[in-house]
Amino acid sequence: MWDAIVLTRDMLDESFLQREGNIRGRMVEAAAMRPYVADPENQLTHAFIDEAAARGDRCFVLFDGDDIANYGWYSTRPMRLAEVRGAPVLHYDPSYAYMYHTFTRPEHRGRRLNNRCIAAALDDWTRAGFSGLVAYIVSSNHASLKSCKRMGFQTFGHVIVLTVGGYQRWSVTSGCKKYGFRVEAAAS
Repeated sequence: MWDAIVLTRDMLDESFLQREGNIRGRMVEAAAMRPYVADPENQLTHAFIDEAAARGDRCFVLFDGDDIANYGWYSTRPMRLAEVRGAPVLHYDPSYAYMYHTFTRPEHRGRRLNNRCIAAALDDWTRAGFSGLVAYIVSSNHASLKSCKRMGFQTFGHVIVLTVGGYQRWSVTSGCKKYGFRVEAAAS
């Protein structure tokens, strides 16, 4: 089961918009992340970037000098969930950006950079006319849920999958309807 979550500008704890030292952030096109594939610590691959670029996804990156400290990916189109068996497709209200694959390099962990990166990305997306961010977190991932709630995310529903043999059935709770949040099996 997943918690479906939303963050809008009025929900955000403004303290996460404060800058820290020489950490600077910016939104970049997917292809701009290609040079960082060379360092395996960045957890990026050419295949991942190819798929993100094909969808028109963007990445908000926090840099420590010229090096990545943290990043988060954002999509504005239905998303194939490659990490889920069967690669189902996540749909959501197109007035929101979908947040996925956030990452903080180990040497920068413990500084709440992920929260700062998400807050800065939210600021960019809302200035571009989007209502906010939507995402999902596995319901048993208590640390991530706590981190997201700390910055203002609210749970609006749940996504449930029933798997029997090779068959999967996806269902969402009623709160997901407001955000168009649903999962469909990938087309054969």
